[in-house]
Amino acid sequence: MSTQTNYQITLPTRVHFGPGSIAALPQEAAKLGRRLFLLIDPFLKGTPLEGRIVGELAAAGMKTRLWHDIVPNPRAATCDAAAAEARLWQADAIIAIGGGSTIDAAKAVSLATTNGGPVWDFTSRTNAEIGQLEKRGLPLIAVPTNAGTGAEITPFAVLSNPELKLKATIIHPYCYPDVALIDPGLHLSKPPRLTASTGIDTFLHAFEGYIGTRPNAWTDLFSIRAMELVATYLPIACADPSNIEARTRMAEACYMAGVTLGNVGVGIPHALGQALGALKDTPHGESCAAFLVSTVRWTLPEANAPLARVATIFRPDLVNLAETERANTLPEVLQAFFASIGLSGRLGALGLPRSDTETLVAIAMTNYGQDVACSLRPAGRDDLRSIVLASF
Repeated sequence: MSTQTNYQITLPTRVHFGPGSIAALPQEAAKLGRRLFLLIDPFLKGTPLEGRIVGELAAAGMKTRLWHDIVPNPRAATCDAAAAEARLWQADAIIAIGGGSTIDAAKAVSLATTNGGPVWDFTSRTNAEIGQLEKRGLPLIAVPTNAGTGAEITPFAVLSNPELKLKATIIHPYCYPDVALIDPGLHLSKPPRLTASTGIDTFLHAFEGYIGTRPNAWTDLFSIRAMELVATYLPIACADPSNIEARTRMAEACYMAGVTLGNVGVGIPHALGQALGALKDTPHGESCAAFLVSTVRWTLPEANAPLARVATIFRPDLVNLAETERANTLPEVLQAFFASIGLSGRLGALGLPRSDTETLVAIAMTNYGQDVACSLRPAGRDDLRSIVLASF
């Protein structure tokens, strides 16, 4: 493992953490303006939570405009439409209430409102002319309703372009939300399958950064602690979604892994998972997890020390084995963990035919080459192809 001795750290988002943190929303919103454009997960439309939020903002003297047209893997064109509405409505600030897709969409809307669009032009793509963001977006408050992407504290906004069958990411410091209200009490209603999928995404952010080319002593603290929390509390949260202790620890794991993600990036499972999401519109966490075990097996010769450490996080009883032996157990350890939370961890369950392998690899290399480049073992197209085929 290569641990950087010279590095920079960015943490611009101010965080309110803990059960009940949502109560700070009117106070924080009032600092940003009086006309608030709210992007709200459509599953929250008409719920008591939405009514409470709108009512408390109104009581504090703020006007709100609600936008619910958000789907998993948010569409760039829909973000453009929302930005046009926010601009016409003369919004002072954006508030995102939902999962990673809602927060990513809100970041794009914030930027497109002040910079114009199409917002897809600002995404990073190899061999494409990338639009330059000349202005900061509208101020943004992020309120995550699950523990998964860490979007509330990262400089990324992942967007889909169904017409092109592509996904790509805006990567810019302007994507950082101004404030994040991380309230685990909002996560209690999430069903086990969604809890598992988003929780595995949290693990992957910590894991991929930890075994990549850019970790440092500072991010390792966050990565290791996040993985410890996932190993202990994700099965509990899946078995008992109302367990507030498990939800709180998973929310902590999520933002800790988000710190790693925002500062050192991810790796091959995310590059291939994003490509799969572009082709099949599959759940993000499951998409990335489908390539994890085969990526670990392919990486083993180059990363015994960190892989051995991760194996003992899940299986402390392995501690007395030699480092290579511990590392070699990790694929099976991870597969068993997937089974314990109700996920297959395999590509075949997500509907990708083998005939799409070349297209998948091409998307990963073109739009997520920066993630491939973070692999401790250098990877080319042939390597990605072998990982994909081993994941079925």
